[in-house]
Amino acid sequence: MILGALTGTAITQAANLTTAMIIARTLLPEGRGDLQLVVLWPMLAAQIASLSLNEALLVMTASKNGEPRRLFATALWLTLALAVLAAAIAGLWLAPETLALRPEEVKAAGRLCLWLVPATMLSTLFLDTLRGRLDQRAWVVLRTVQAIAYLAGTLIAWRFGAGIIGFALAFILSHAVAMLAAGIRIARAGGFPLDVPDGETARPLVALGLRLHVGFVIQVLGGRVDQIAIALLLDSSALGLYAAAMTLILGLLQLAQSVSQAMFPRVLASPDRPAKAVAVRRTLGLVLGGVALAALLLFVLAEIVIRLLFGDAFAPAADLVRLLLLGIVPHASREVFMLALKADGRPLAIGRAESLSLGFFVALLALLVPGAGVLGAAAAYAATQWLVALVMAWQSRDLLMLRADR
Repeated sequence: MILGALTGTAITQAANLTTAMIIARTLLPEGRGDLQLVVLWPMLAAQIASLSLNEALLVMTASKNGEPRRLFATALWLTLALAVLAAAIAGLWLAPETLALRPEEVKAAGRLCLWLVPATMLSTLFLDTLRGRLDQRAWVVLRTVQAIAYLAGTLIAWRFGAGIIGFALAFILSHAVAMLAAGIRIARAGGFPLDVPDGETARPLVALGLRLHVGFVIQVLGGRVDQIAIALLLDSSALGLYAAAMTLILGLLQLAQSVSQAMFPRVLASPDRPAKAVAVRRTLGLVLGGVALAALLLFVLAEIVIRLLFGDAFAPAADLVRLLLLGIVPHASREVFMLALKADGRPLAIGRAESLSLGFFVALLALLVPGAGVLGAAAAYAATQWLVALVMAWQSRDLLMLRADR
């Protein structure tokens, strides 16, 4: 299972890096920043509007807490309603406000990206349905298919000179491909139930989703607030450089997320707390060992890698990469601590830790970005990751220290 997840992650990251390289070399820093901006707001709207129903469905399905067909149908109808509402809000207010001063091509791409809201919410719901049913192979394969679809769409857009609108469309279609493929897999595995939602199923599903959503929203904001600050306080070129640096950092973080996500259903299905503790410690060792080694190599070769992948125009991003790497190991460990807290029935603890980190992050960004620019944003990121990782490690200590013979 872990080997499959790592293999899928390697293919996914290779595809994502190739995609990022094509886009960066075509659009240069300013255009890359504009593209980042037009996908930032609809993705944020989709994540906030989801109410974490996808993860609630995963947890309830994996722990056999409810009838799977009813759970899926209820989550699907609720997600569709939330997607329509979120897309309407993003289209009527968020996109016009944030893109008001951008060129017309950027505005058109922003309007097109409203389709990301339903595509993202439904693809995430379907993929987490597969995880909840312990269909890990399909989950890994379909995530890889999504990355390859994005690369294929990007190559087509580049070949025909479609610019920012073509690259945005490729991103949307990659989510649509993942959504359709996952839906077909679900249908073949046991039908695609469309039963009318009922209160008996919806109430516990929504209640669990809201409990999980507190920490998730704060986590999402914590992962986006640096880009938001750069978009509001600096120019598109600065956002483009930061996005290029973050592409490499998120590639390493994806390693941690893939291992943690692959282990999550298994940890939930463990017979008792000592068994969960063993699984969590094993996951932590795998994550930290792999990420630390990769981070050290990238730190040494940052400038060479940046120039090779994105071109000389992105050379200033090398310093950003090195600063961001100072926070990658604690950020990776957070993924495992979050798994531990969720498996231990303490999702609200994640929200408390993330709330602390978000406040700290915002304060550092407000202090550092106006004077130090994107380097200040990178330094704020690294410092925040250490803070929240230490807090989550303390919160998880009882489970992490539990032994099987107790």
